[in-house]
Amino acid sequence: PAPAFSEEAVRKAVLETNTRMTEAANRLDVDAFFSYILDTDKGMIIQNGKLFKTRAEALQAVKQGFMGVEKIDRRLTDPQVTVISPEVALLASEGTVNATLTDGRTMEARFAVSLVFVKKDGQWKLLHGHYSMPTRM
Repeated sequence: PAPAFSEEAVRKAVLETNTRMTEAANRLDVDAFFSYILDTDKGMIIQNGKLFKTRAEALQAVKQGFMGVEKIDRRLTDPQVTVISPEVALLASEGTVNATLTDGRTMEARFAVSLVFVKKDGQWKLLHGHYSMPTRM
């Protein structure tokens, strides 16, 4: 028989992994952020309608996005985790991001995110992330 697993333990582990990813992003530590992303080139990141086809392309885009940023504060609002199996979970949430640029300007935005996490070699990693910001009316 298959070993029993706890959906709550999976939820907790996925939320903890996402928290560590968010903390890395808030430190502007791109390498630490990407350490939580599975090393695959299967188009794992989509942002506002743009598919980054390789991990390297996504990494470069994030590095470019952080250029000129002095401080960032990303926060999720009530993230929901759906456990699909003992090794796969979906996190969906809305959130806010506040950034201070090196020239002193500040920016604030809302976003939505869906993240698919997989357990690989005992570690939870991001397999796919879809990020979007609502269009301005």
